Amino acid sequence: MRKIILCFAGTLMVLSLAACTPTPEKQSETVQAPSVEATTGGAQDKVPDPNVEPMEVIAIYSPNEEGNDLNQAMDAVNELTPQALVDKLIEYGVLDEGTEVLSYEESEGNASLDLSQMPEGSGDMADLLKDAVSSTFIQNFELDEVTILVNGEAA
Repeated sequence: MRKIILCFAGTLMVLSLAACTPTPEKQSETVQAPSVEATTGGAQDKVPDPNVEPMEVIAIYSPNEEGNDLNQAMDAVNELTPQALVDKLIEYGVLDEGTEVLSYEESEGNASLDLSQMPEGSGDMADLLKDAVSSTFIQNFELDEVTILVNGEAA
C-alpha cells in the first residue's frame, strides 16, 4: 500500500492507494458471455421483403358454432376481387366448394352479386349464410347493401 501526503493551504490530506493484482486462480475464472446470433426481433425483421406481393387485409364473416350469430375473422388476399372473397368464404365453410361469381355489379354503394350456387339451409341457417356473404361484401367493398342472386334469381 502506498500513502500519498498532500498539503493544500495548510490542510494536510493523506490518501491511501491500494492495488490488487489478480491471483492465477482468479485469472482462469474469467467467464465470457456466449455469443448468440440474433435471428428474430432485429431491424432486419422490420423491413418488408421487397420480393413479396402486397396483400389486401379483408374481413370474413361466418356463422358461429351455435348457428345464431356471425363471427368475424381477418384474413388476406393478393387482390380484392369478388371471386377472391368468395374463395375465402368457401375456405371458411360459408359457401360450397366450386361456388363462382357469375356477375358482380356495383353502383352508388349498392351491389348485385350473382353466385353459381348457394348452400342449402333451412330457416335461420339459410338467412345466416346469406348474412355472412352480404356482410363480407359490405365490409370489404364499403357498401350500403348487397343483393344476392343465384344463377340470376333472388336467393
